[in-house]
Amino acid sequence: MTHEPAAAKLAEYLLKNRLPITKETFQSALQWLKAADAEEVGLPVIKTMFVQQLPFVKEVFYALFAQAKGEPFHKLLSGLKQLLQGWGSETRTAVKLMEVLDSLHVARKNQLQQIGLQKLVTAWLDSDSTPVMKSGAFSLLQKTGFVPKGITESVFLEDLIYGAEARSSIPENSAIEKLHQGLQLLSKVKIGAFGKVEDIELNINRILNGLDHEGAKMRPDIQSIQKINISGEKLSLLAFRLLESTFTEATAEIKGVGGKIVVDDLLGYLNKDTEQVVKSKGMVAELLFQSLKQLPEALSVMGNEKLALAHVLDAEFQTIDFTNGPSVAHQLKEWTKILGLQLEHALINRSGDDMSEFSKDLETLKPLLLKLLNEQIPGAIKEMAEQILNRITAQQILSQENGPIQNLLLTLPLNLGSTQTDLTLQWSGRKTKDGKIDPNYCRVLFYLELERLKEVVIDMQVQNRIIKVTVINGYGAVLEKAADQYLDLLRENLEKMDYKLSGVSFVNPVNGKERDKGLKSVPFSETGPYSGVDIRI
Repeated sequence: MTHEPAAAKLAEYLLKNRLPITKETFQSALQWLKAADAEEVGLPVIKTMFVQQLPFVKEVFYALFAQAKGEPFHKLLSGLKQLLQGWGSETRTAVKLMEVLDSLHVARKNQLQQIGLQKLVTAWLDSDSTPVMKSGAFSLLQKTGFVPKGITESVFLEDLIYGAEARSSIPENSAIEKLHQGLQLLSKVKIGAFGKVEDIELNINRILNGLDHEGAKMRPDIQSIQKINISGEKLSLLAFRLLESTFTEATAEIKGVGGKIVVDDLLGYLNKDTEQVVKSKGMVAELLFQSLKQLPEALSVMGNEKLALAHVLDAEFQTIDFTNGPSVAHQLKEWTKILGLQLEHALINRSGDDMSEFSKDLETLKPLLLKLLNEQIPGAIKEMAEQILNRITAQQILSQENGPIQNLLLTLPLNLGSTQTDLTLQWSGRKTKDGKIDPNYCRVLFYLELERLKEVVIDMQVQNRIIKVTVINGYGAVLEKAADQYLDLLRENLEKMDYKLSGVSFVNPVNGKERDKGLKSVPFSETGPYSGVDIRI
């Protein structure tokens, strides 16, 4: 038989670990291991299924196997986003999925490239922006070459008005048509078809409200009116309003099918040099990155420009404030919703009254992936979607009750400055009467891979509200020195919450080998929840 060595290895592993063997479970396990083609990862997964008394079915095996392989979750998510973008199919499911992936901030560099420039233009045009913000945004648009250097805002707007008459072809979409017609109307005024300001404004408003595009043609009564000069300043103001309105409309639609194209077309209308627009997008993304990382190069921007960059980052790429407990807790809850981890819970507990809430649950990552897998999609997308689905299911399987013990596992993509990583949190503890983890007796593991410190694991054990913290990292001594000044503050803040800190110790990973391959991969360990919990990014 061709699979004899594999069968012998499985039998030996099951016997050595004193795991129960029946003909059916043995055959199933063997079949899954052969299909997965990675014994060293697969065997511990089989053990976990026995130890945790999980259903012995292939769906559970493949979910745990995907978790145990330890592919960075953020890479899977950004990989799927890139595949969906490359596929170019704008089915409702694909569009919704990309929105969800955006809300998890995956593929951040790509995202900064995509919408950084657009957000800067919006900050400049937005009537809610302060004058300082507006001037900072306009100044950055010049710095990145999107707006010609050294010209004032009103000259830029006047040039747009002058240029409108000369344009021959414009992309077909309502936002650009409105902008173009409005600017053409203003250019007629500019070249001597004078009229009353109120009439011009009325026509501009008709265009903006989409009442009739005929509004762009000068009404005969306007031309016969006694000619009143309209100042350049007033024209610039009207042009500005036109721009703001069309940008607001286009960006509101950006989540819809083709929305991104409309915004790109608008940017192209403001600057006809396609190559320059691409270059400006890159430069804006770079500036946003620098201000995220607080790099010295970013100090070359002025105060008002810094403000504009910070505004764009805050509005679009909110990073968690880890110094604020409630906001972190809120964000974690939001992310569990976005991943669709609560889908089954919502299915079981929904009543007829909250169907609108339930439809929101269906617009989350897990149900959208299930829907996508039922549609006609390319093989590469199918494979990636299945991997992500398995990872989400694994988190649900491993967040389960084990006798009197409640386990919870959560892995999320996380942006720290410009670095993308995964955040893995694992809670394990006795259950209270209402089924929650007892805050007096529990264990929390926090796993993160950082740019310079690499793998960091924080193991927090709570016994009768006494907390012992162990930080596991290859730079233990360095961290201990750096953390020394914060320990009193930690102790004080824990005491305010009625916890006592017994100590914080810093240790290196057990051995070099373990450090090289990363901490071992099966969460909640193979031997149950309280004996050395290993987690992998």
